[in-house]
Amino acid sequence: MTSKTNWDIRITEVPVGRDILLLLTGGTAHIGAVATAYFCGKAQEVQVQTIDLPGHREQELAAYMAEKAAEALGCTVTVAAGIHYDGINKAQILDIVAEAKAVFNTYLTKAAKER
Repeated sequence: MTSKTNWDIRITEVPVGRDILLLLTGGTAHIGAVATAYFCGKAQEVQVQTIDLPGHREQELAAYMAEKAAEALGCTVTVAAGIHYDGINKAQILDIVAEAKAVFNTYLTKAAKER
């Protein structure tokens, strides 16, 4: 899903059987963190496992998105996230995170209606 955003944040869905892989990118695309959310145990609670590369900060965002998508879509969801912009400040980072969440929420609303 591509939309007009200030920071060119993109979410791409790749169906994997009944599960979903989401690629979250912006700026110089790469893989900085991966999070997988899945249902576990008798209560079928969502669990999240993450991997992040040293020096990258996308882990929290990837985990948030994987968990919310798994809950909403009822399947295992993996989010591979990589957003990179040179020379940005803390305020710009917060703006990028807010934009990524907005793009994600738009994706999730549409995906949930289609399932």
